[in-house]
Amino acid sequence: MKRIFAKINLFSNIEGGRSQPIPAVNFGCPVFFENIPELANHAYDCRLLMSEYGGSISPGDCAKSVPIIFLSQDEVLLYARVGTIFNLWEGKKIGVGEIVKIE
Repeated sequence: MKRIFAKINLFSNIEGGRSQPIPAVNFGCPVFFENIPELANHAYDCRLLMSEYGGSISPGDCAKSVPIIFLSQDEVLLYARVGTIFNLWEGKKIGVGEIVKIE
């Protein structure tokens, strides 16, 4: 299964983000691609492979290269490229990601 690697910036609790860190286990959440018309109609389920990343991400922190898989990878990877920006969602926008590598 192909993966993307993304720089993840989580919003702090004050900025409207999570109140607790994303744990160091695989973490699922939907993402929105606002700037790709073909993907902008709905969210896409993903798994942040935090166990492979090797740690957690606290609110307000930036993680440089988090491996991510998509449940609809054929659809997402058809349009996603290095530099693509996406929003992490958990009932509200909790952070922003940028694809830095696809493999």
